Amino acid sequence: MKKASLFLAGFLLLAGCSDDAAPAEPAGNEEEPEIAVEQEGMTEEGFITQIGDGRILINSIYFAIPEDVEVQFAEGGETTEAVISDLRTGMKVKTDYTGPLEESYPMQGEAEKITILQDEESQRQSEALQAFINEEQLSKLIILGQPIVRGDEIGFLFNNMETGDLTEVRIDMNTLEYTMGNEEEEEQAEDTEE
Repeated sequence: MKKASLFLAGFLLLAGCSDDAAPAEPAGNEEEPEIAVEQEGMTEEGFITQIGDGRILINSIYFAIPEDVEVQFAEGGETTEAVISDLRTGMKVKTDYTGPLEESYPMQGEAEKITILQDEESQRQSEALQAFINEEQLSKLIILGQPIVRGDEIGFLFNNMETGDLTEVRIDMNTLEYTMGNEEEEEQAEDTEE
């Protein structure tokens, strides 16, 4: 009986401390409270395909580069400081940003931190992409989605902004030779005509 009395007394004490006794606001003056939702940090990993006008293009997102952006090199677990001028077309990077991206094509956001990936595999992928960009003389290239690496081959879809063509590319990271989807389709069409 003593336990039940203590439980009841504790319950009544807690009930007396609740906000239920607060006076209600008059009807009609109720305003929806504004809820501030903080965006958690997001990361985009990919390749820089354009640099200029205070921004870089990574995959299909333009990131504005503020003067105070943090830039670093990363190899394994080690990082060292870098500067904006260290950024080059073809580099594989991770870009940290917050907030929603502007819904445009390409999408747009602002970089908070850019990490240049220096591990051996990232270097091989960067060299392969850079060789492709140089050979094709592409100045405006948008990689759609994340590049796919299978064995010694890297593949991706890209949009040539100058022509509007959408093309699949596969690059051998050992030889730096590549095939483009359009070339394969043309070869198959020629084979069927013969």
